[in-house]
Amino acid sequence: MDLEDYSSVLEETEQVMRECFTKFQIDEVFLSFNGGKDCTVLLDVTINILKDLYKRDDVAEDLKILYIRTVGPFREIENFVNEIEQHYGVQLIVTEGEMKITLQRILEQDSKLKACLMGTRRTDPYSEDLKFMQKTDAGWPQMIRVSPLLNWSYHQIWSYILQRQVPYCSLYDRGYTSIGSIHNTWPNPSLAYKDEYGQIAYRPAWLLKDPTEERSGRGTNKHNKGQVLTVQNLDNGNCIGEIKSNIL
Repeated sequence: MDLEDYSSVLEETEQVMRECFTKFQIDEVFLSFNGGKDCTVLLDVTINILKDLYKRDDVAEDLKILYIRTVGPFREIENFVNEIEQHYGVQLIVTEGEMKITLQRILEQDSKLKACLMGTRRTDPYSEDLKFMQKTDAGWPQMIRVSPLLNWSYHQIWSYILQRQVPYCSLYDRGYTSIGSIHNTWPNPSLAYKDEYGQIAYRPAWLLKDPTEERSGRGTNKHNKGQVLTVQNLDNGNCIGEIKSNIL
């Protein structure tokens, strides 16, 4: 498979981050992390930028990273959080609760915080009109929301991860393309195929052909939108090629 070029969006992202850390000190910013592919790319780029700005290899330990555990988290996400801490030499701030209330509590506990780095892309729900840096909406805890990845595509995210060998949650190897909780997330039916034993299996996330199908595995019903998987309706052309060993 051919990996989509991400050089232009990476340059744009780095410019946004440099502007962010020009306006704010490192202790005034926190990164919102949920274990997904987008915020993992965000974390990797952020740490690289901070190393360049501060000329310190251990600067990542000064970055505040907030993980708000969802109700019904995947065990694989929890394991990946631990992996991230080891890989980057960071310690995540782990908390639970409803998003708005939790953010308000975090801001009250740490009065220095002024901005939040988020891995939002324009294809995410209600995000098409976001700016790179803007205040949070009325009714939310007030801070600057920084979204450096807005213009990245689904496949550019995966190109970055695969080419740079960035760690990622193992669920993506098993057909998950957008991860929420165990209550609303399933393998993407567009990645399903029949294995050598005639059983339904799933290709990895980066082989999804149509990026608009990214959230097809999200919903409260395993067969979202009435898609009942059988061996007769698999291999519908929504996958890109086969798995190549040189990108694993």
